[in-house]
Amino acid sequence: MSNIEYLAAGNQATSREHLAQLALSKEPKVRSRVAENPSCPTVALLALAEDDHPDVRSNVAGNPKATFAILRMLAKDFCLNVRYTLAEDHNLPRPLLRMLSRDDNPYVAERAKQTLNRLKEEQSARRKAGYVTQQRHAIG
Repeated sequence: MSNIEYLAAGNQATSREHLAQLALSKEPKVRSRVAENPSCPTVALLALAEDDHPDVRSNVAGNPKATFAILRMLAKDFCLNVRYTLAEDHNLPRPLLRMLSRDDNPYVAERAKQTLNRLKEEQSARRKAGYVTQQRHAIG
């Protein structure tokens, strides 16, 4: 693996065309960097979501450009590490977190439940903070 390929794969300024080429690299580390790059084209992300290496698929799961369809596919991945990565992602759509909370693997299911609970707590705290702020403005 060349350092130049590795660095280019992680650089958001790398062209979409070059990222698509790097997504075909023989090196899993290069493909992993492409998979996590927000500039990666969706078509390349879809291909990387089916990569042989679970680390590559996990990095696709963390990419902000991963579509719902890609994330749903990864939520059904045979590798529990990929599903666990999704289960701990607070940005994952709630329907997929709920799906993962019913995963056959108890670690994945529990992690998804913890993530959902934390999201509920954060939402409740924001509501309370908004209510307090509204009360202060009404008084003042």
